[in-house]
Formats: sequence, C-alpha cells, structure tokens
Amino acid sequence: MNLRTIIFGCIAASVAVTGGIINKLQNTTTESSYIPRSVKKEMDKGFAGYAEYIHSIRANQITGEIDMDAYNKAKSEVLALSKMNSNNKALNMVWEQKGPDNVGGRTRAVLVDNSNSNIVYAGSIAGGLFVSTDGAGTWTSVGDMADNLAISCITQTASGRIFFGTGSSFESINGTSRGTPGFVGNGVYEYVPSSGAVLPVLVNSGTVPNNSTSSALSVINAIAAKGERLYVGTKNGMLYADPTSGTYPTTTAGWTNPIYIIFPTLKQTGTVHDIDIAPNGSMVVSFNNKIYHSFSDADNSFTQTDFLGNKRISAAIAPSDPNYIYVLVVDNNDELEGLYISRTFDGSNAPVFEKVIPGTSKSIDPFLQNGGTGNGQGFYDACIAVDPANRKRCIVGGVQLYEFNLIEGSNPLGGNWVKTAHLNEGLGAPYYMHADKHTIFWKDANTVYVGNDGGVYKSTDGGNSWAEKNLGYNVTTFFSVAHNELGFILGGAQDNGCQLVLDMPYVGGAPLNGIEITGGDGFDVDITSLADGLTFTTSQYGKVFRSQLGGGGATSLLVNDVSSSASCGDNSCSDFNTTIKYWESLNDPLTLDAVKVSFTKSDTLLAGEIFESNSMSNGAKLIYKPSTTMFVDTTDTLVLPDYIQHKLAFGGISGSVYMTRQAANLGAFTIDWIEIAGSGSTPNNFSGRAIEMEFSPDGNSLFVANSSGSLYRIDNLAAGGHAPIDSLYMYNDSVRLDISSGSNVTTCTLLNTFSGRAITGIAIDPNNANNMIITLGNYGNTTYIYKSTNAMGAGTFTSIQGPPAPGVGYLPRMPIYDAEIDFTDNDKVLIGTEWGIWATENAFSGGTVLWEEENNGLGHFPVFALRQETAYNLVHPTKGDILSGKFYVGTHGRGFYTSSTLVTGVNQYDELTDKDKFVSNLNIYPNPLNNIGNVSFNLKNGAETVANIYSLTGKLVKTIDFGYLAKGEHNEVFDASNFSIGSYIVSIESGNNRSVAKFIVTR
Repeated sequence: MNLRTIIFGCIAASVAVTGGIINKLQNTTTESSYIPRSVKKEMDKGFAGYAEYIHSIRANQITGEIDMDAYNKAKSEVLALSKMNSNNKALNMVWEQKGPDNVGGRTRAVLVDNSNSNIVYAGSIAGGLFVSTDGAGTWTSVGDMADNLAISCITQTASGRIFFGTGSSFESINGTSRGTPGFVGNGVYEYVPSSGAVLPVLVNSGTVPNNSTSSALSVINAIAAKGERLYVGTKNGMLYADPTSGTYPTTTAGWTNPIYIIFPTLKQTGTVHDIDIAPNGSMVVSFNNKIYHSFSDADNSFTQTDFLGNKRISAAIAPSDPNYIYVLVVDNNDELEGLYISRTFDGSNAPVFEKVIPGTSKSIDPFLQNGGTGNGQGFYDACIAVDPANRKRCIVGGVQLYEFNLIEGSNPLGGNWVKTAHLNEGLGAPYYMHADKHTIFWKDANTVYVGNDGGVYKSTDGGNSWAEKNLGYNVTTFFSVAHNELGFILGGAQDNGCQLVLDMPYVGGAPLNGIEITGGDGFDVDITSLADGLTFTTSQYGKVFRSQLGGGGATSLLVNDVSSSASCGDNSCSDFNTTIKYWESLNDPLTLDAVKVSFTKSDTLLAGEIFESNSMSNGAKLIYKPSTTMFVDTTDTLVLPDYIQHKLAFGGISGSVYMTRQAANLGAFTIDWIEIAGSGSTPNNFSGRAIEMEFSPDGNSLFVANSSGSLYRIDNLAAGGHAPIDSLYMYNDSVRLDISSGSNVTTCTLLNTFSGRAITGIAIDPNNANNMIITLGNYGNTTYIYKSTNAMGAGTFTSIQGPPAPGVGYLPRMPIYDAEIDFTDNDKVLIGTEWGIWATENAFSGGTVLWEEENNGLGHFPVFALRQETAYNLVHPTKGDILSGKFYVGTHGRGFYTSSTLVTGVNQYDELTDKDKFVSNLNIYPNPLNNIGNVSFNLKNGAETVANIYSLTGKLVKTIDFGYLAKGEHNEVFDASNFSIGSYIVSIESGNNRSVAKFIVTR
C-alpha cells in the first residue's frame, strides 16, 4: 500500500443537537411551561463539607476565622460607594436574570398573609425576600436588599405588618462563626407591601465592628408577633417591644428581655433557636438545651425545662389546644435525641414532657439520609409544626420529612412515626421533596408550606402530597457557570446539583426552566457543542460526569477508572469541592492527532475541492481541501490532521493533577487519565490539591492553584509524539505526557505563592497567555487581585487592588471569587466579588487601576463565576470569527445572569460578510420554533429580497425568494416542518445588504 501523508487545512466540524434534554427545556405550552426538577434519587450530600469549603475561601488565613470587622467594613464601603458612584460606571454593564426559574434554593422562612391566603412570603438565606400573590404559583423578588439578603425568619402582626429577621446561626459549623457568604445578619426589617419599601427596624448601628461575633443582631434565628408586639430571637436572648405611634425602638436598649435564669439578677442571654406563639398567647422559647414556656411575657413568668447535653431545640404549640406542646431535640451528633410532648399545663408549673419518639434508631432519624446513612444534620436543618385541626398530629422536617400521630392511652406514650416525603422517585412525584427542610408553615388543615434547600413546597391535602413551587423564585446558590454556542447555560449549585438552562426567548414569556443534569452539590462544570452537545458536571468529593444534550444519561468519568495509581471511589477522591477544567479547539494548530482516510474507488481530488472525514471527537465532521489536484485509488491511505481537539483536567486527588484527551470521545471503551503533575513533576514537584485551574488559549499549558496558595504552570500538553496507528486513527501518546513515564515531556513550574491565601480565580487573556489575573479570598487582607504580564515565563505578579482609601476607583477589601478579561480589550476586566460585579478599563495599560461596581440589574449578590463567550465559529474556525462576546455569571444566591453590553456584533458567517452589513432589526419568532417561523426585518431601501437558511455545518438548507419588497417593516412566514432539530442561521439579503440571525428548531 502507498502511504501518502497530506496536511490539509481544516474548515469545519459538524455539530447538531437533538432530542432529549432540549425537548424538556423548550416546552412552550402554557400549562407545562414550568418543569419541576427531576425526582431521581439524590446523591449523598452533607452541609458540613460545604460550610468548610466556604469557610476556607472567606476566613482569614492566619486566624482561621472570618474577620467580622473586615466583613462589615467592606459591606459599609460597598453600600456607600454604590450611592456615591451610581452614575459612574467603568463599562456600564446591564445584566439580565436567566433563571433557573424552577429550582429555588435554601429557604428558612415562609409566611402566608393573615388576611389573604394567596399572598405568600418566602425568605432565602442568600437571595433575599420574595412575594407571591397567587398562592406560591409565581414569585417576585423584593427590590435591592443589599444589606439584608440573609432572610432567616418572617412574622406578621395582627394589623398585617410584615417583619423579617436576618442571619442564621444554623449556617455555621457546630455553632461556630464559620458562616457562609451573604448569610451574616444585620437585625430586623419591615417590608411594606403597599410601597415595596424595606425599612430597618432594629439593626446593628455605628461603624466597625457592627457585625462582630458578639453582636446580638448578627443572628436572628426567630421572630414572632402577639398583637402588635414583636419578639426577636437574637444571639443574646429574646427581646420584645411594642410600637409607639407605629414605630418600634431602634436600639436594643428600648427592648425587653423577659426571661431570667436567676430573678432578678441574671437574664437568659443565650442564642435563641425558636419562638412559637399559640393563638391564646401561650409561648415557647427554645435555646440549645432548654425551653422556656409562659402564658404571658411578664418578667419572670417563664418556666424552664432542661434537655441537657443537646445541640438544637425546636418547639411547636398545637393551635387547636395550647396544652399540647411538641419539642424536637437534636443531640450533639446532629442526630435525633427525641420527640417530646406535654399535654397539660396549669399556668404555674413547668410543662411535663414525655418522650414519644426516641432517637435510638438511625433508620427512622429525620436528620440522616435514606436508610439512616451519612452524617447527622440536625443543627443545620430542623423544624416542626402541628396540624391546626388536629392536636395529635405534627410534621417534623430535617433531611427527611416525617409525620407523627399521637396514640393517647398507649403505655408508654407513643404514636405512629412515618416518613411522608421522599428524596427519590420511588413513590412518585407527588411524594417527592427536596432534602434539608428548614421551616414549616401550616396555614390551615389542608394548606402546608415547607421551605428547604430546594426552595418552597406546598401541600393542599394536609401534607399527604407535595408540589414544588419555585417559578420565579431565583435564589439558587451557584459555584460555577458555563455556556456553549447553542444557547445553553450550565452551573453547579449547592445542594441543587448541576442545572442546565436554555438562554433563548420563549413564546409568551415562558420561564427559563432548569434541567438537573446530575445531583448532589454541583461544583465545576463545562459544556461543549461537540458530539451532539456534551456537559461535564461534578458533585462533591471528586465525582465527575459526562452527559449528552441529545438525551444521553450521565456517565461517571472518574469513579474507579482513574489510573491504577490513584483509584477514585465514592467520596475518596478529593475534598468537598470538585475541580475540573475543560478546553477544546475546532482548529488546533498544535494537534499531533490524525485520522486515516481510505478510498473504495479511484478518484481525483481537485485542488480546493471539499471532502469529509470523521474526527476522534465522537465522529464530528472534519472537512479538508487539498491544495493541489491529486489522484487516489484503493491502495492509497491519506493521514490527515485531526484539528478538533479537547482536554479535560481533574484536580481532585491530593498531590496530583490528571488530564484526559478522551472526554468528548463517546466511543472510548475506557477513559485514559494521564497524571500530568504530582510528586514526580519536573522541575518542581506539585503538592497539595488543585482548587483552581485554567488552560492557556492554545491548550498547551495548564495553570493550577493548590490549596496552599501556590500557583503552578504545567507545560507541553500538546506534545508527546505519536502512538501506533490503529485501524482508524493515530493519536498523541499519553505515556509521554504522564509523569510516571521515564520519557515524559511535561514540565511543572512553580510561579508564585500567595502566603497561604485561597486562590479563587484565574483569568487569562484570550489573545495573549502572558497576561493573567489572579483573584484571592480570605477576609482581613488588603490585596485581593493581582496581574502578571509574563505568565508564560517567570510569572511575576503585582497588585492591581487600586487606590488605598475609599474614593474614585476604590475597590473594597473583600474576597474576589473570579475574573474575566474581555477578549476585545484586555484593559477591560470584570471580577466577581462578595458584593456583586466590579470592573476596570485600565487593567494592563499602567497607572493606578480604577474599579467601579457594575451591578445594574444584578444587585449586591456574591458572584462566584464569570465567563465570556469567545468560542470560535463552528463553521469556519480557521477564519477566527467570534460568536458573541456575551458575559455569563453564576451568583451564589440569585441564579444565572448574562450581559451583552460589550458585544461588538462580530459577524457569525464568513461567507456572508463580503457585502456591507445590513442593519435590519432582524428577528426570528417564535424562537425556538416547531414547524412555522416568522422573520421580521426593516428594509432601508426597496429591493429584491431573499432569505437563505444555513445549518451549522454551513449547508444551505432553504432559500426563500420574497421578490421585490418596499422600504420599511416586513414580516414573512416560512415553513420549517422538514428541518431537523438543531440550530440554524438565516441570512436576509436585499440589494447589496445582508444580515444574519440564529434560531433553533425543536419538536
């Protein structure tokens, strides 16, 4: 056989998206536009790992604790600068909320209005206050609540006034100060429905330190009302006050603590866990190991009952009979200590409690996973409520949801204890409820609301079945964000898995529904258009998955199939947060891979004539053009470059970094994971665990930050030589990339160490890999952002924190979680911070870098992830056309956002730009469309007009000749019933003008 190797230029890769997930996302009918999340079995999860991770990026690296003085100082500066510089923005970014509209997030407070049951309030611990006017059918957020996002509790007075508390001690680890971002309290506020105003009532006052760990108002776990009297459960005991002319005292000096340990010298000043008030005025106040009960709130009227050696107590009084008091007790292992009941109270003695459910069986513990597995979470999630129509029935929430029905006359006293909602689909959707219940509001015998880590759930049959009610309740806490050219947004969220949203206009304003790709706690994610669209998702402790947008289920990429030297079983691969980074190129000039093309008959390949082959990337189309005419026959085999390349790096194993080049190869029998850094790395050994990674634009280098604050660069990832040719391909030799190989070619260089700080983000200039931005966490420091202009060399870094004191261009000293360098101008840099997005337009041009906040449409929410669309054109990658330049944001409390402010309108199709660009207000609707589409546009002048519709392969699918059209507005209808599902480009051509737009066809 003759073997002739010809290197041709790569022109295109064919990509199409079909079926499966897309069909779920693009449902546009009115009745089914809201898609509840999948009710599949959820993965093992735990709050402790999440809290430890958040603590690691927020706490001071020296003290090990969150510096509350620094937290409050940054917050005060942010709010002051926001008012001062409201019209002075660096880039004038405008942000648009992008869902997911059906997911929700951690909810610790739900309240139904006492005069209108259709009005419901819900408080997210990270995303603020929301209101529904249709019985939780849809939700609307309450304004910009920048200084009080952490809603922990809500109450209503007899006259209908709405008050809420902020800050929860249950977000911490074992009751310490290790809280999470946005969850620090600032006292009590009133929401005024008539005006939408949020007014401070009793808040921390003065300057630093107003949110110190000793501040009574940094935590408000409970709030209640009796008439117009307000009761507030603070860190330093319960307080109450009456209004004077409608106004409550603004300092704690005007409030009364009526509970004494020793009367009249020693008051109870512990952290209040719960307050429950019965219709007759009887009340129970819970602390960590005791409760106080009273029929009045006069000094020394409370009787004390001890539950010694326990961690958290919640209580509920039966509305139909205040003699029936239920107490839920969590032990020091965060498991059930017991459920207690008292049935008589004479007004002078303490209630007498009997234990009706002992905490001796893990299999029936509401604070454990299914089957009594995992770690207890009772300090984090515990709630109880009594049926308003049945004093013998209560509901208990933790990880699970249980119901108790008292059997009076039993000896010992007891009753039926049964799990009524499930974490999997075993009993069907009506019985599914998301894990981690925090609050129960039992409006009447039939109507019950539960707030949990999945948002709001509602029952209309007394708790027998449940429906998820999160439409518009956008409070999801994302760690990451990714996107692709087909209009998808993907992110990993705490306790809500990895969510996929289609960023496209919907008919009738239908919501941006999310589809849960994988469950658990989602961390790093990525998404590609290759292989019918692939998602790469993660969950806690080193789990990595691949799914197909076309309907393929999630497949584990790591469990038990990393290299034999680092087997990765469940929960043994990494710390809680799982780190991956994906890189792909549709035209990689460094590729060493090749495909073989054989011929079944003699043929002449003309110079410039296109012929196709298949990439190793799941058979994506490669298109070649020979530069000279040549004759081939059945004895010839052409070895052609495979320009479609991809790499997936995994940093979950301590002391090692792994990479595979088979992530998008669905035909690979096993995934070949290569150890590219570790103890055998040269010239520097890699140590610690990778917590942030970023590929260089050419994919030849990977920058890795470890858990000790050191930054490394791993080079030569495109090298390695060729492996033997198999029947179809020749490919890069993984052995030479593996550091365990004696002939390995990779190098690992230590660039910089940031003194034990948490490196939270790495941004690389898409046009010059030497330009890099590094962001850092940890309160109590003075610098949080650095730049380098020689990242591919020595890697020297200088601070670009900006001015040292508040004023023009000042950046408050707060954790910065991510950065992105604009691909059209590297001086423009956006950063995601504890308090929203900030930007500069002189990052690399010299002088003092000036920062301004860019939160128009977004608010002061923690922003954990930023991405910009810089993907190369799928049809003509060699031309280097950019698709959009849109920015994508993953917030930790308000879901996804996007901005097209900096989009420069770069052309999408090279062959469509040989004439002047036609500005025509071109619009395709509906989009997505099924069979019939409408195209509207504005002609500047009358002319013969045609529409050419192209697939993403560049193939002309349809031409529509509109004939001569006059100047002005036009709307034309076209038939797409014979189009395949996928994305298309329409080009309107009129005279010498042309304009293009993208649309999607679904069924």
